[in-house]
Amino acid sequence: FACRYHGWAYGTDGKLASVPLEANVFREKFERSKLGLRPVAQVDSYGGFVFGCLDPEAPSLREYLGEMAWYLDTFSTEGGLELLGPPLKSVLHCNWKAPAEH
Repeated sequence: FACRYHGWAYGTDGKLASVPLEANVFREKFERSKLGLRPVAQVDSYGGFVFGCLDPEAPSLREYLGEMAWYLDTFSTEGGLELLGPPLKSVLHCNWKAPAEH
């Protein structure tokens, strides 16, 4: 499992497996064993999307979505939704907030 935003990757056991540019980003070594994925209390799917919730007391996904489920239904197609192509990656020499805000 990999975060498409940060690029951190985790094994099927939830342990942190890799961090891109680790030596360039982090000045000091950190304990990967403390940065694994947290257990998910609730997992459900709707319209081909998978949702996880960390709160075991939270309402079910269907309850939570309520009438907003209609918006997810607009993504549904007869053949399903397919993402194509590799992720786009680039290096920007700037404050991280600049591309996020524009």
